[in-house]
Amino acid sequence: MPVHAPLAELVLTYAIALVFILVLSRIRIPPIVSFIVAGAVAGPAGIGIVKTQDDVEMLAEMGIVLLLFTVGLEFSLTEIRRIWRKVLIGGTLQIGVTAAAILLLVLAISGSASMWRLGLFAGLFVALSSTAIVLKELGSRNQLDSPHGRLVVGVMLFQDLCIVVLLLLVPILSGRTPLSVVPEVLAKAGGAIGVVAIVSRFVLPVLFRLVARSGRREAFPLAVVLASIGTAWASSLLGISMALGAFLGGLVLAESEYSHQAYAEIRPLRDILAGLFFISLGMLVDPTVLLGQFPVILGITVLLVVVKATVATAAFLAAATSLRVAATAGIDLAQVGEFSFILGRSGLDVGLLNASQWQLLLAASIATMVVTPALLGAAPSVGSWLATKAKHTPADEADAESSHLSDHVVILGFGMGGQLLGRALRQLATPYVILDLNGATVRQGRKDGESIFYGDATNEDALRSAGVERAKAVVGVLSDPYAAARALSAIRAINPSVPIILRMRYKSEAETAMRQGATVAVAEEMEASLEVVAQTIARLDVPGNVIDVLLDSYRRESMGMRTVRAPGQPLDSLPTAISKAPIATHALDTLDWAVGRTLAEVNLRADTGALVIAVQQGGRYTTSPPADLTLSSGDVLYLLGDASDIMLARRRLSGDGGARS
Repeated sequence: MPVHAPLAELVLTYAIALVFILVLSRIRIPPIVSFIVAGAVAGPAGIGIVKTQDDVEMLAEMGIVLLLFTVGLEFSLTEIRRIWRKVLIGGTLQIGVTAAAILLLVLAISGSASMWRLGLFAGLFVALSSTAIVLKELGSRNQLDSPHGRLVVGVMLFQDLCIVVLLLLVPILSGRTPLSVVPEVLAKAGGAIGVVAIVSRFVLPVLFRLVARSGRREAFPLAVVLASIGTAWASSLLGISMALGAFLGGLVLAESEYSHQAYAEIRPLRDILAGLFFISLGMLVDPTVLLGQFPVILGITVLLVVVKATVATAAFLAAATSLRVAATAGIDLAQVGEFSFILGRSGLDVGLLNASQWQLLLAASIATMVVTPALLGAAPSVGSWLATKAKHTPADEADAESSHLSDHVVILGFGMGGQLLGRALRQLATPYVILDLNGATVRQGRKDGESIFYGDATNEDALRSAGVERAKAVVGVLSDPYAAARALSAIRAINPSVPIILRMRYKSEAETAMRQGATVAVAEEMEASLEVVAQTIARLDVPGNVIDVLLDSYRRESMGMRTVRAPGQPLDSLPTAISKAPIATHALDTLDWAVGRTLAEVNLRADTGALVIAVQQGGRYTTSPPADLTLSSGDVLYLLGDASDIMLARRRLSGDGGARS
């Protein structure tokens, strides 16, 4: 073999993967699937660019090490603590019941009790979901902060943590490790994990601290690679998997101040090498099996999706989640995950399943990934439809406690925005009712004396219980844009005339809400940008009322009330409020007539039409200056008016044109 043959194989394989990524992305096929397909095409069972997997196995193993290291870095203990009850109950039930359901199906189909090892392994394999694909899809749909998004993210983090335990169970489940020595094996594994965790806890921070102090930019990425691969290597020496060691190293480092930079440094390398892992998986796919057993694979795919979605929905319902959120989250988790393939490779190595069984499981798992974007797109609608059909209503106490209210405000969502609004309404002695789907938030709010109830803002019965038909206004501060749109439709069905104020994330969402009947839709994107503009120009000594005029004009433009100035268009094409009444300055000279007189005596507004909007005196600005302000030499007046008004004002201030007496 030529000395450069492996390099040529790698380059050609990556070229094929790039083509598939560019082509398949047009129909929203995830990149992971493109890597797997590229591996199948380039592998020994395909066109044979790569003759043997050994050429990429080592790099693929490094990719998995880096992948699990970054998972550890991303693992948010703070987020898990916030929703730990639903995540622990829902996640445990989801994994356990999914594994049990698949086990029963395998036993029923095979008709042999001896297949229990394969059935249980297949169940654990299927139970895991794709963190990479789901996070990307939820992010692109602006659903990561929605109730179902937070629940899905928490459960996937829980699943990622469980892969550590599952990798330890594989040799035990295979029967290669006798049950009699299981406690000893687990004890040794626990000791090894403890050693790696302790070393990571005390060695890695010192390493990164020394690197940071050195000031050498090149040293940090090298330290990250050393930390990830080093903990993996140390773990292998202690008898535990390299992937587990890398995860522990990342998990420990996640709580340090270096985690964000470490993640930024390692991610590009991780993506490149992790791609090799999925390419190597694709090389295991036999196209002849795929074509020959396509109906079987299709049936397995449908079965996996239905079982996973149903089990996950039931698990979340058991964790006291509303039906809409539970069903949406359950569908979001209906695919097989990338870590399942790590588990599958381990099971193949120890003989838990044979090559033909692995082919069927691998092909069906990839198919579940392919349909994931479509499933996530349909999930909110399916969840709402199920909730409507089930007539999932809030507790009767909400209806009882709010039935006497009228001319009140209904607040949908009690995050930061809802809490600030509630505080303002209390200070104004305005009655209000809150609906929220977070059980912990509702419990805490009721302890604090809030009129808050557990209810789904998209459900008409829940809205009626909050008295929407008698409300003076409804304010939606929901983190889920789809829920906000559904709530808007439900409110209008109950009360067509009530003012509805919605907070949306993006300007496009706010515009859609306005078209659908919202009275006001505030876009966080726009308001945050306007605040940045205001804070910037305020520090350029621009008077506050001038800033207000500018911001109002930009806000009107964003709402379609003005034509936005095109790039490169001259400044004099600003909105007419500015261009037709330009702001001018006039510095008073010692001999000017206005020096020593008050603004009331000068009386510019009445005599010239120009308005003094600010005065600079001794480096200090006074906006909306009082009438008794005495003008001095060197003062700078900011004048608002058209060209003729400004000219008359200058003549009066200087004393030309008979102003002097």
